[in-house]
Amino acid sequence: MKTRRKISNQNAVSAIIGVIIMVAITVAMAAVAYAYFTGMIGEQKTATPTIDFVKSDSEKTITIATADVDSKWNDINITFTNETSHAYLTIAKTGVINAGDRINLLNDQILRGKVTVTFMHIPTNSLLGSYTIENV
Repeated sequence: MKTRRKISNQNAVSAIIGVIIMVAITVAMAAVAYAYFTGMIGEQKTATPTIDFVKSDSEKTITIATADVDSKWNDINITFTNETSHAYLTIAKTGVINAGDRINLLNDQILRGKVTVTFMHIPTNSLLGSYTIENV
């Protein structure tokens, strides 16, 4: 004995339309996941500041020509190297970096000879500049 059911509502979405909607939802989810994992959305990345340096071989100094407004000395790693060793800046440079700030290689560090000064931005691990001064 077979039972027959009567369907009173004949309105339905066809199978093709349903598949198209599911594919569209999947593509949208994939696009959001891609944007999140590539860093387009989510946590903001720290930008590397723009700092311009001017070296003076005669005065044995490196002077800040220009710097971004929010650049801080605490975010900068200054390394001095010569042919045999290296040293980190030991003077207390704190606060905001301003145009006119100066690093004096004769007074601010202990290495002598051909000295290379390297400036690194710590949060982004980016090289800001590297300068060599002879006969320090």
